[in-house]
Amino acid sequence: MHVNRKSTMGDVGSPIAYYIRSLGSFLGYWHMLAIFSILSGIFLLFLAYLILKANPGKAKNRFMALMLVSEALRCFTSMLFWVYAWPEEMLSVLKPARVVYYTMSLQLFFLYMGAATFYSEKKWAKFIANSFQVHGLYLVPMFCLSFVLLVSYLAGGTSIAIGDISWVYCESVGIGEGRTASGKPLGFEVTCSKEYESLYPMTMSNVALGPLTRVLLFVPLIGAIVATVALTSSRNRIDKEGNSNLTGEVRAVRVGFIGKTTMQVTTTLILFWMVSTLGGSPSLETNMFNAGAEFSEVLLYLPPLMPMAVVLAALFEGIVFTYAVIKNDMFGIDEQLRKTFTTTIFAGSGAVLFLVSTELMESVFDQGWIGGVFIGMTLLLMRKPIIATLGNVSAKLIPESHTKEELGYLEMYYLAKKDHKITDKERSMLDLQARAYGLTEERKLYLEQWYEDLLTMGEEKNYLAKKYGKSGINMMSVFGTTGEAPIDEREIREAFTEMDKNRDNVISLGEFSEAPEVTKLPEAAREELFEEIDLNKDGVIQFDEFRIQAQVTESEVLNITKEDAYLEMYKVAMDDLIITEDERKMLDIQAKTLGISQQRVSELEDEYNSTLEKGNDANQ
Repeated sequence: MHVNRKSTMGDVGSPIAYYIRSLGSFLGYWHMLAIFSILSGIFLLFLAYLILKANPGKAKNRFMALMLVSEALRCFTSMLFWVYAWPEEMLSVLKPARVVYYTMSLQLFFLYMGAATFYSEKKWAKFIANSFQVHGLYLVPMFCLSFVLLVSYLAGGTSIAIGDISWVYCESVGIGEGRTASGKPLGFEVTCSKEYESLYPMTMSNVALGPLTRVLLFVPLIGAIVATVALTSSRNRIDKEGNSNLTGEVRAVRVGFIGKTTMQVTTTLILFWMVSTLGGSPSLETNMFNAGAEFSEVLLYLPPLMPMAVVLAALFEGIVFTYAVIKNDMFGIDEQLRKTFTTTIFAGSGAVLFLVSTELMESVFDQGWIGGVFIGMTLLLMRKPIIATLGNVSAKLIPESHTKEELGYLEMYYLAKKDHKITDKERSMLDLQARAYGLTEERKLYLEQWYEDLLTMGEEKNYLAKKYGKSGINMMSVFGTTGEAPIDEREIREAFTEMDKNRDNVISLGEFSEAPEVTKLPEAAREELFEEIDLNKDGVIQFDEFRIQAQVTESEVLNITKEDAYLEMYKVAMDDLIITEDERKMLDIQAKTLGISQQRVSELEDEYNSTLEKGNDANQ
């Protein structure tokens, strides 16, 4: 009888039936996060491939690819034990998987520490960076694996140093079965309560945290903090040197480490909360099928967020690092990464909210579908503003970036569009240039649409001279070098170059705020004007944005000058408060000569007459 039971132990039915059964439960929530971590690992491997493909012989690309592969392996193994209701035999796979996870944690500590060496001028830093051309790619992994295995051996084995793994099986309500990966007794009797009856038959694996684990959980955070500080120092130096090739890259890598540090701190806080709640480190006895353990409902939902924070940090890091390293080598990578970031955050947060709300409604009203419908309808109705907000965030993190070839094509497109139309001959020339640059038809259309969108947004902002002129600044001195309209292409380019102190082909808020004419504005107004010119809201001003807004503002200033000239003549005609027929004819000729429409003439005259009436009323 015992043999027959063991042969079927761990059987939970078909995977589809089991996953459907687990929906709306804490296990469904765990499975969803675990599957997401596997998919994230696959995506990180793809990003590593893109980095290598962009420049396979470059040490920096190899280093970044190794880092993302390490992050991918952590994602694969972080919640592998929760991916499915594994049979008992899977313990032999889960045990080495934990060794891989903590080996990667140590390996990433060293890689984080080494990341800043690629942006340092010190000899020792250059030596370390160059070592990843070949030797560092295998020496670091070999050292980390050897260290983890040696420390585990000295501590009495991986089950002690890293922590044991439990496996429980509930076929029905009553007493279940339990095992450990080490073969030691589980330490408690498995009690399959009626509360989870809808899940049976089911299995569940859980882990304990050993002494080595407690150390290796924190070392990536230390490495990320050191990397952030070192990269900040490198960024300041590179900014002063005006190295345009590295400025944007080091900025993006630093942002990646700031995000990584933030998520690692989140992981640490969750662990501290668990330790304070349980009165000690999580052990195999911390199990909802242990009748002797006091188990808070919160412990079913918050702890899985600890490895999930690791996964999300890896995703953020991977996307930002990929953008930093290959943004100038691969067409459209910035656009693809922004879309990926937005879609991942929207879908991931939506799935988590769906499961949490379903479980909440199930526990409160015994009607889990209410929470699912509520979250589903909310996301459906608010989809556009949510995605738009996430799009703005992704644009700040991953600004629009163009290769030299794309910038060249945009310059040609601008010249072709100067007369507001593209002839057949100009279109043929543009197509030939796109092919010469290696631009696909899809990418060419994207660039043209990007420029057209900027043009539309710029034309809507034809009020900057009036709005900021009241504050005492000359907008022509912002966009040009003479301070007068009209301005030509050379002036616009010179003004842009003067602001672009670090020569990274974009103007940051700091650079813009330090421009002589802009410094006349209060700090809040400087930021506001910067956002007006930053048409695509990615946190920097590209040259095309600057040029479009310069030309729109130039047109506004010229119109203001013409309107002032017309008003001067109108004031003379209104000196006796009567416009004769001859005076009206002269005014009409002046308006026509200046190119002012009849509608605008009426608006100007009405505004002036209104001012006169108010003045007369005040005198009375």
